[in-house]
Amino acid sequence: MMRNRRTTLLTILFFVFFPFFALAEPTTFAIISDSHIGSADSVYQNFIRIIERQNINMIFHTGDAIHNPGNLNQWRKFFEITGPDKTMYFAPGNHDIKGKQSLSVYFRFFPKLYYSFSDGDTLFVILNTELPGEEGMVAGEQFDWLTTELSRSFKYKFVFLHEPLYPLISGHGLDRHKEERNRLHKLFTQKRVALVAAGHDHLYLRHEKDGIIYVISAACGGNSKFFPKDSDLFRYIVVTRKKAGYSFVTKDAGGSEKDEFFLER
Repeated sequence: MMRNRRTTLLTILFFVFFPFFALAEPTTFAIISDSHIGSADSVYQNFIRIIERQNINMIFHTGDAIHNPGNLNQWRKFFEITGPDKTMYFAPGNHDIKGKQSLSVYFRFFPKLYYSFSDGDTLFVILNTELPGEEGMVAGEQFDWLTTELSRSFKYKFVFLHEPLYPLISGHGLDRHKEERNRLHKLFTQKRVALVAAGHDHLYLRHEKDGIIYVISAACGGNSKFFPKDSDLFRYIVVTRKKAGYSFVTKDAGGSEKDEFFLER
């Protein structure tokens, strides 16, 4: 177990510090959120088995990997389930970072709080909506950094973060701080961001605003306090780079397609 965990951490560190090699060729990756390791209803292990059967080994996780902030054993379990052969890009959630103590634990596994990398004509940006003192917003130094990153010239710009700008429930997510949220959306619009993927709300949602596709990834754990335990609301998104653009297919645990769209610019 310790060897597998060490290998997984090395993989994550490599792709954070040397991101140019992360997407060297056109590829397929999965988007998932809210795995809530430590919660009795987590189905993250099922998700890993599902994508392995599809030969997908790259994951964009939009936060809440674990259930109890700062729980070292839950982090270790998360990496154990993920396995040593996966490449993961992670946008932390409020169950991953909640105050300075859990932040110090987070730093044991992830060297950066937010970052970006590119592949050919595509820029990928990983944001942090849980910085102590800036919870529920993207502000301060992070916003200034983001402005610089998004000013770079790319055909496609994808942003990943935990708390959605436009949540299912009013006053939830980044909607708590409307001035900062509106400023962030304005920046996305000005810099021609194509896709913003979030989590946090535990239900799948896709909508378009000012030419930007906003997606909320459904949860694969921690659902019991929101929905009946027998409800099948788990969703994940498979993204495939095509010659003309990007294909997005949302699936349930049984493999049935629940949504599909194509992004071309």
